[in-house]
Amino acid sequence: MGCCPVVDHEQVQAALSARIDREPSPLPDDVVDAHLAECEQCRRFWDNSLMLSRTLSFGEPADSGMSPPDLSEIIIAGVEPEWRRTANTRALGLALGRIVLVLVSFIWVFWAVQLLGDAGGLVPEAADGATIDPGADPTSANLLIDAAAYRLAIALSLLAAAWKPRLVAGLMPMMGALWTFKFGFLVRDIIVGTVEEGQVLGLLLLLGTLMALSWTWLNDYGYSRLRAGWRELGANPV
Repeated sequence: MGCCPVVDHEQVQAALSARIDREPSPLPDDVVDAHLAECEQCRRFWDNSLMLSRTLSFGEPADSGMSPPDLSEIIIAGVEPEWRRTANTRALGLALGRIVLVLVSFIWVFWAVQLLGDAGGLVPEAADGATIDPGADPTSANLLIDAAAYRLAIALSLLAAAWKPRLVAGLMPMMGALWTFKFGFLVRDIIVGTVEEGQVLGLLLLLGTLMALSWTWLNDYGYSRLRAGWRELGANPV
């Protein structure tokens, strides 16, 4: 059954709250009643509001000296247990994400050190300062050194993000773009039949890094950002 198209739920619920508090209503009563007759959501709001109003009505005489209840304390008492559970869950998830980031950074460091070791055998060396090792490959050595440098940079960035989780948001686009490009190159190599085991392992490490960053971001402040964005998408224009 559809709702009245002239007004939205927030306007009607504000008018119902004003009716309970005996305040001027922002909408005519006939418009509110027509909407209430068709809208199940607003009827539930009306019933719950009436129930809460009756609960808070003590019926004490005016001179009894009894002060009205503090609504803020009632609201806090109702939401505090759920808020504490949510905060504890997020704190545990954030701690886990930071630990994983540190562990993943160690893997990147280990990989970089291994590449530097491989590059050492390709650098031209001369025992007497006059001859060059014929097996040396300076170009490959430079490529390995560059690859090791970029892995060390990733490791340092992950350690910084584990220390300051607010930095994670800046790392996620870079790591996502890096994974996307490497995935595209892997698909190309699979098609031409030149894929190597190191490519697959590197892509999996990138994916694990991106997942660890996403998990840390969500448990830091990502959930609140997503909820705010969802509310904005579902908001009704005035």
